[in-house]
Amino acid sequence: MIKQTAATFSHEVTAEEEGKMLHQVLKNRFRFSRRMMSRLRRSGLVTVNGEIIYFTARVSRGDQIFIRLPSEESGHIPPQEIPFAVVYEDEDIIVIDKPPGLVVHPTRGYPDGTLANGLMHYWAQRGESYKVRPVTRLDKDTSGLMAVAKHAYTHAYLAAQMAEKRYRRAYLAVVHGRMAEDQGIIDKEIGINREQQIRWVIEGDGGAPAVTRFEVVERYSRATRVRLELETGRTHQIRIHLSSIGHPIIGDEMYGTKADQHLISRQALHATYLRLFHPRLREWKEWESSLPQDMERLIAQLKKFQ
Repeated sequence: MIKQTAATFSHEVTAEEEGKMLHQVLKNRFRFSRRMMSRLRRSGLVTVNGEIIYFTARVSRGDQIFIRLPSEESGHIPPQEIPFAVVYEDEDIIVIDKPPGLVVHPTRGYPDGTLANGLMHYWAQRGESYKVRPVTRLDKDTSGLMAVAKHAYTHAYLAAQMAEKRYRRAYLAVVHGRMAEDQGIIDKEIGINREQQIRWVIEGDGGAPAVTRFEVVERYSRATRVRLELETGRTHQIRIHLSSIGHPIIGDEMYGTKADQHLISRQALHATYLRLFHPRLREWKEWESSLPQDMERLIAQLKKFQ
């Protein structure tokens, strides 16, 4: 089993941190979980000015704190050369522009040929190895931006950010019919249809809260291009919500119709914008992705019927 490439962090104690205990500085600066703090302490992975000290010891202004995160197994995913575009990468995170038709992680139905296999190959070419930790996920046939954390700390930090709704992600979709309203909010609970298992449906009561904001970008004679932002992240949320208001996404066989496969071979849904607060840089990072060719072709066809 290949070991994951170790992540490291450093910090110079500030005047405001003068006299505080080491564990207080670590908690306030890095927001390490209690479990991670315990692992760092037990393993002697934190040094101050090159020496291991007690976590209850007090630090001084200018002290150099160095942290080496615990090594982990990178997993059993075999590397395979898979085409995808890297939009951004550093020692903590990689942002990918995922093409349509690509599954993110191996499953029983897709044991290989996934984005995770491609990432393992991409990193192996540089002699690196990481456990694939998706922060945001996309359906197999949804294209666009998604973030993957390279180690447990970044994944936990960004997952907490997601739970606090401090991030932003936006999608573009092409839906059936001309939307009457220029913008609006779809606030409908989502639950599981127990009879069909894999199909998620709107339920009147007892489902999980789900909120989607939409804004019309362009109208065509029988379709609409719409921009969407999620306030929650339920499985298939956008697809279900749009279908529930009578505007299913073109190409969506599960929540729409199979009659439009001649227009596009998958649901016309693209993750076009992503904004996250970077755990190391302590600043907002944002990325955008233009529409893929198949959605551009779809729009060109729709405009012919104007």
